Amino acid sequence: MEHYLTQLFDDLELIITNKQKLDQIKTISCDDDEDMDFTDFSDVETYLYGEQIPIETITEIPQRILPPPLKLTDEQKAKLSIKLEELLMEFCFALDFPNNYPDHLRYSFIYKLWKDKQAPIKSGCIHIEFCDYDRENCPFPEYCNLYSTNDDDNKKTS
Repeated sequence: MEHYLTQLFDDLELIITNKQKLDQIKTISCDDDEDMDFTDFSDVETYLYGEQIPIETITEIPQRILPPPLKLTDEQKAKLSIKLEELLMEFCFALDFPNNYPDHLRYSFIYKLWKDKQAPIKSGCIHIEFCDYDRENCPFPEYCNLYSTNDDDNKKTS
């Protein structure tokens, strides 16, 4: 598996590098919202009305080449999730995990996400959320930023 992952990381890095070279004229990223030029609404229109295609098609990385989470160690999942999040940022996608959510736990969410459909944009940022804001079905119960364990204690004392 290590040899396969090394090759996969090399392929991901090559895609990221090539995407950066192609987008050298692009100066806006998910981190640069304050520098955005709001006179061009084509990406907004694409986001709202454009064709939604699978992330695996947008990134040109088929899900079938990503190892299933059960086949990886926690360290491998952590490294792969970091690299895949970096790749997704190049394609204007930001994944919204709780700030303290461990990298190795992110991989399962990213793996499942790979078949989801999104509208590809060239600038700005599409935030992808995994939470539906339903406390009973929270995907990050121990790490949730919205519902701290102190909420229950506060209800008992009020």
